[in-house]
Amino acid sequence: MVTQNAEPVDLATARKTLIPRPAGKPVNSSTVWRWIRKGLEGAERARIKLEVIYVGSRPFVTPNAIDDFSQAVTEAKLERHRRAEELATDVTEDELAAAGLR
Repeated sequence: MVTQNAEPVDLATARKTLIPRPAGKPVNSSTVWRWIRKGLEGAERARIKLEVIYVGSRPFVTPNAIDDFSQAVTEAKLERHRRAEELATDVTEDELAAAGLR
């Protein structure tokens, strides 16, 4: 939810100044639109979308919305890594023997 004290910025400004990228390159505008429209896959296949507000027909985002989006995406990615690691280490001795590894 957009908070009252967050200053909205247009998407062009947000992609150039608010979204960190390696080597200072801005995020492509189509990427920001994809985050708004489709989002990214989160935990349990839920979609994480970048929150947008419209003033008239112009879309705006807030620094808080970008921070919340980034945090949610990071948490989902770490959870997927944790689950994958858990599955990888959850191999029994019988399965290793059956695969000829023991």
